[in-house]
Amino acid sequence: MMKTKELSKDTRNKIVALHQAGKTESAIANQLGVKKSTVGAIIRKWKTYKTTDNLPRSGAPRKIPPRGVRMITTTDKRDYEPVFVQHSYRTSILETCEVNTTILKVEAKDKDASVIKYSLSVSLSLTPYWL
Repeated sequence: MMKTKELSKDTRNKIVALHQAGKTESAIANQLGVKKSTVGAIIRKWKTYKTTDNLPRSGAPRKIPPRGVRMITTTDKRDYEPVFVQHSYRTSILETCEVNTTILKVEAKDKDASVIKYSLSVSLSLTPYWL
């Protein structure tokens, strides 16, 4: 089953406005070219939460505990910002990972060509960190 594209906020608001104007779900669906079930879901959401905004989702549980989340920080004696070879880096770590196992290689350069040092620090946040 293919996932459909999310409706724009404007379209969701039009659905609510047409519903308030007394149009049926079928008429709204035909007029806007969306499924009747989608129209019904938007109207139910609006009636329950008084908004058509996307609400936060719980998502799948994290595979590693909060203690396993790490943040990479850089330190440099000069004021030049490091330029990373990749725009972003992402990896995951198994809980059974052995000590001193390489989990990610990060490469960066800066204007003065000084040595850039990286460190990993523990974070109790569940927010992913981006370089």
